[in-house]
Amino acid sequence: MINLNLTQLRYFVTIAESRSLNQAARKLNRTASTLSYQLAGLEKTLGQKLFKRIGRRLELTPFGAIVLEEAETLIGVAEAGSERLGFLSQGGEHRIRLAVSDLIAPERVVDLLAASSKHHRLTEFIWTTEVLMGAWDALASRRSDLALGVTIQAAPPGDWRLHLLGTVEFLFVTARDHPLAKAPEPLTPEVVRHHRAVAAADSSRGLAAQSFGILPGQPLLRVPNQHVKRLAILAGLGIGHLPRHLIQKDLAQGLLVTRRATHSPKEATELYLAHPAEDPLAASRPALSALIEEILARSGDHFWFT
Repeated sequence: MINLNLTQLRYFVTIAESRSLNQAARKLNRTASTLSYQLAGLEKTLGQKLFKRIGRRLELTPFGAIVLEEAETLIGVAEAGSERLGFLSQGGEHRIRLAVSDLIAPERVVDLLAASSKHHRLTEFIWTTEVLMGAWDALASRRSDLALGVTIQAAPPGDWRLHLLGTVEFLFVTARDHPLAKAPEPLTPEVVRHHRAVAAADSSRGLAAQSFGILPGQPLLRVPNQHVKRLAILAGLGIGHLPRHLIQKDLAQGLLVTRRATHSPKEATELYLAHPAEDPLAASRPALSALIEEILARSGDHFWFT
């Protein structure tokens, strides 16, 4: 393996840009002989000439042109890495991982991260979308630092801090031309279970998976999340419960029909922000603490669901 010297690569790039040892030496505040020595060392390491002299100018060889492109990339990576290590050495946050329920409007999470990134530009953010118990599972297994959109009833064992984000109302809906769209209400389980249900598959890896609004013996179509579930119901592939905020336009346009069903939830579902009680507010994680405060400041009036 070739051991490259970053100083030599920087000198080489400046010489290539200047096309002159003397001009490059002035830019770098070095002597021309120093640059010549370093260039010779780089050529010896690579085993090929990087320049050819044409009159008073230095021109890159074909191999030199390739090395220039690679050298600029390597220098850029090294400078970015150096900046990030300096940031981390001063107490900067390395990484923040968010497990976000598919019930949360993704536009709101984008807004949140856009605001947070301005103050924590070198912090890496990882956002995963989870379904049902998936967000709790990510938090419990330490795959995430925060979980947005979990229900308090499903909380796994552990010391959690919970903050209410808002409530979501689930409606039982069908496509406008589905057989149940005009069936007498209330729809009973005996009537509903003969029709295919569309269900968002639980993304939990370790915790027991859950289902929502599915009747025993009912045929199923399992899909990745609520957004795909909406599309499937719109297409007449099945029926099911969807959050009101996700289908408001569909209802207004008459593309989906709400039906009163006896197995529908009677109350809105409360969704919470959850995180381990001991971690985020520690002095060692100021960016995470600031992110939690930003989330709480944005909560209320269905902010996360519109």
